[in-house]
Formats: sequence, C-alpha cells, structure tokens
Amino acid sequence: MIETRTYKTVIPEDTLERYRFYEVGYAAAVMDAVFPEAFNDILNVLAGFSLTARMLLTPGGNIGLVASSLDEAFDHYGWIEARVDTERTTYLIERAGNTRRMGLKEEIVQIEYQHGYNIDNVKDGLAVDVEWNPKDGNLDRDLSAYRAWHEAGLIVGAALITRMHYETRELTDRLWSEYVAKNPKAAKKEQPVRYTTTTTANYEKALDRIKRGDAGTCPILLIGIGEATWDGEPFDGQIVKRGRKGEPPRLEYV
Repeated sequence: MIETRTYKTVIPEDTLERYRFYEVGYAAAVMDAVFPEAFNDILNVLAGFSLTARMLLTPGGNIGLVASSLDEAFDHYGWIEARVDTERTTYLIERAGNTRRMGLKEEIVQIEYQHGYNIDNVKDGLAVDVEWNPKDGNLDRDLSAYRAWHEAGLIVGAALITRMHYETRELTDRLWSEYVAKNPKAAKKEQPVRYTTTTTANYEKALDRIKRGDAGTCPILLIGIGEATWDGEPFDGQIVKRGRKGEPPRLEYV
C-alpha cells in the first residue's frame, strides 16, 4: 500500500508532535470528511492522553493501564465494542422442466456462518483498536476485521493505536533503572513488564502488515505511542500487581 500523509493537514500540530503516524488510503482526510464528529473524538482522546511511568512498568498485557485508559476515554464519547457475524447461503437453481414456462427450482446446498472479530471501539463509520502489548495475532485479527467491515460498507476507515516497541522498551528500562538506583530494595520485591518483539504486537509489526496490504483497500491510520507521549515524570514507586485473569492490574504501594 502506498503511504499518504493527509493526517498532517487535519491533525493539530501538538498532537502530531506527541505521536508517530502512518497512513494509507488518505485515512485521516476520509474519516474527517465523512464522520467529522467521530474523528474529532479520536483527536480529543489523543490530546487528553499522556503516557506515565506507572503505565509503562505495569504488567497486564493488553488489558493493562494504557489500553484500559484509552478505551475508557472512547467510552466517554459514546463509542462501543462491536462485532459483525456473517451468514452465506448457497443455492442450486435448476429448471423444473424443459421450458421456461415451467419455472425454476431452488435447492439450498450449504449455509455458512462466520463468527466475526470484535473491534474495541466503533462509532458511526469509524473503527479504533488499542493494541498495547497483546499477542502478535491480534494485529492479523484487527486488520482482517477492518478489511471485512470496509468491504461490507460498514466503515470508511480505521485507526490502530499501539506502542512503538524500541522507544517504549528503552524508556521502560531507563525509568526502572533510575528508580532502582534510588531504591535498591525495590528490585528484589517487584519486576516491571518486559517488552519483546517475538510474541507481542507493536507499531513496527503493524506497519509491516499495513504496507503489504493486509487490510485490503480499507484506509488505515496507524498511531504510535512513544517517548514523546510520556509525561516526563519518573517512576513514583507505585507497584502494580497483576489482577485475576481477565481483570486489569491492581495498584499497591511500596
């Protein structure tokens, strides 16, 4: 897919400076032109979000503090989680006799039901997923869903928000090292989340898939969270414990 850069004309300068963007299909301009209210929600969520040291150091995969914070912000603007299931019926149509006057005979050969994938946030004709540190397969699921929804005429474009792997990993290691240097005993009590490239989704992996056309002709706006999104504050010593399966992490204090 060929890169387009309409996001430079419709996204405010301060937001452009805090995130990394990549676009195909003139996504930002299309979404802004067709569904301006919903697109403005995306801009408001991005403007109101800041990455914190506690978010970076919290275990919890894709149900951690970053994803839950962004999804809650979309909830505030009336976005919903949604899924589209499809059913396809195949008919065999044959003549009931030797002449046209005798009509046609229909026979159902097969009925196929396909269970769709959930999209985290949907409003009007726009879709947004937040993939912070999930399994790598989530990217394939997301792009496949965007492609199917777009081909069905349900959305005009989608945005995918994820982390920039190398920047977030380096920032995480630096923040933890600085904290441990001041609090040597902390390292014995807790270890922060570790970001890897082998099994988890990130900006770089999403970029490769979008470039090779995994989303078909659906316009995609890829949004990367990195050091420029960080609020600049060091780790404050708030240790977050992993919650039960399916639940967000629980906060505890050292």
